[in-house]
Amino acid sequence: MSDDAFELLDELAALVQRRSPHIAPIRPAGSSILYLLRRGEGTLYVLWARERAEYAWYGPSGRGPYLGPDAPDAAEAIGEELAQ
Repeated sequence: MSDDAFELLDELAALVQRRSPHIAPIRPAGSSILYLLRRGEGTLYVLWARERAEYAWYGPSGRGPYLGPDAPDAAEAIGEELAQ
């Protein structure tokens, strides 16, 4: 995974943290997955899908659905999906 993908995930984490205070976005050092922790709800995962140049949900069945190609759109989609 390139440093650019890490930077994209870090950008998304910062936006999610500002826009959705009930979600704690964490990207462990060296990880290519952004963890979205929600109190009492468990964790969801987002990654940067290089082949489509888009953010995507990640789960037991793999990737998808996609959240969009830029951090503001992806942060908005995450906020809507995980609204309190």
